[in-house]
Amino acid sequence: MIVTYIRSSSYNNYDYCQMQYFITYVLGHRSISGKKAQLGTIVHKVMECLASCKKRMQDKEQKSMSVDDDAIGKINFTPKSLYTKTFVSKLLKRSYEYYSDNCVHNYTNADFKFCQKSVDDALSYNDGQFDPRKRNIVAPEPQFDIPIEKDWAKFKYKMPNGETVKGQLAIKGTIDLVTEVSDGVIEVIDWKTGRRLNWATGEEKTYEKLIEDPQLLLYNYAISKLFPEYEQAIMSIFYIRDGGPFSMCFDNEDQEKFLGMLEKRFKQIKRNNFPRPISQNRSSFKCTKLCHFYKNKWPGTNQSMCEYVDDHLKALGEDETIEKCTRDGFNIGYYEAPG
Repeated sequence: MIVTYIRSSSYNNYDYCQMQYFITYVLGHRSISGKKAQLGTIVHKVMECLASCKKRMQDKEQKSMSVDDDAIGKINFTPKSLYTKTFVSKLLKRSYEYYSDNCVHNYTNADFKFCQKSVDDALSYNDGQFDPRKRNIVAPEPQFDIPIEKDWAKFKYKMPNGETVKGQLAIKGTIDLVTEVSDGVIEVIDWKTGRRLNWATGEEKTYEKLIEDPQLLLYNYAISKLFPEYEQAIMSIFYIRDGGPFSMCFDNEDQEKFLGMLEKRFKQIKRNNFPRPISQNRSSFKCTKLCHFYKNKWPGTNQSMCEYVDDHLKALGEDETIEKCTRDGFNIGYYEAPG
């Protein structure tokens, strides 16, 4: 398979389902987020806006301030109003209205209450320990695009249209929040509203498993490049509704460990010319209940998107499948930040 970049979701998606990875990251087709994921986005937006407002106040406190958010628009606030429940409630309402109005799912009052409780739980945990307004904000939602300057990370592909694509493998993504704890020490915070599970294996993510988690190791490596002036980084993943925060300290050895994991995964994906679905007959609940590409038909056919692509791979091979099945306008090297 062609692979030019890896982010935490694509790294984990390959373990979950190779076919889903191929359709998403090689062919460029988008799946519609499930309702629970969309509710998580609503909660994330509230936390992001609170962090952006605090950062604005840190940079230059004034009697009246504002930030412009790419989703919900201009947010006006004062040093006093920022810390009120009313302000949080208004942010939540605006976030909820924006994402529910621009979504295929039907929302109920119970969904709003889920978001409300998630925000309340995140902000009130341990007397506000993870409330962005009580933190020294370094960067809310920083994006990264970092080439891996190793010989093994070089790639060169000849595309079906004759074009040659070459370069260095990159890691790309978006981090929820980076804060400064003390001189030389930063903390990365990643909010989770879902369950504390490895969805590929069904196992619970314990502390022991989290210190080996590719997402946290990837973020730690990215942070070392984005903010090299800090000597130490703490990685905190906060399962708001399933166990609370788990915090880990990584060092240079962990960065080397991540590069080893990344090299293995990069070569794994490159060697795989025939990605497999989770279940060959699509009997798994992950296919029938969770997968957008199995639940939806390929346009103009009676076949699921998954089966249509699978049949093309078997009959025509990878190159012709890429040529015939890639989403119009998709560029294999382009990364769209999640929402």
